[in-house]
Amino acid sequence: MPRTRNEMQGVVHWLALVAGLIAAIPALAAGDKPPPPTANGAARALVVTHGPVATQLTTPGSDGHQLGDQRVLTATPIFDRRAREVGRLDAQLLTTSIDYPASGDEVRMTTLNFVFGDSSGLLAGSPDQIIVSGSGYYPRQQGTIAGGLDLVRPIIGGSGRFSGASGSALTEHLGDDSWRHTLRFILPVRP
Repeated sequence: MPRTRNEMQGVVHWLALVAGLIAAIPALAAGDKPPPPTANGAARALVVTHGPVATQLTTPGSDGHQLGDQRVLTATPIFDRRAREVGRLDAQLLTTSIDYPASGDEVRMTTLNFVFGDSSGLLAGSPDQIIVSGSGYYPRQQGTIAGGLDLVRPIIGGSGRFSGASGSALTEHLGDDSWRHTLRFILPVRP
């Protein structure tokens, strides 16, 4: 049991954080708008999907299996759970290891930029963005992770209504070659 005022405040802080995280669960399941902020930050969950993608190898003279290879994903529309277009995804991948952990495998560092807004904002450069960055294993000759697999990477920040976002993103390459990204994050309390 807490004995001091500081210990009590710590318990209250912890309970508020847990309440915020629990409040995010219905939004994730229903695909609705995120829950309102708590005293310590707003726990959010967004799920977006998109169709099949093709990355383009931009490294001159490469066979696609070289250290430093860069692949780019052109602007790809993203959709909410109700199949409404809510923005776009831009991405780049950089090969940092080859034949690791096994022959034919690669490690690639990836940056995913989720841009939210209507079509006029998308064309102009919407301020509402979430940035995901991390690394994972990729098959040698594929531009993306293999179908049926998933990858968790950190959310490293955001801008606009997502300013200060931190958390993680689960990317799933579904069996029908479509994609689902589950973004779970906390936004700081704004004065």
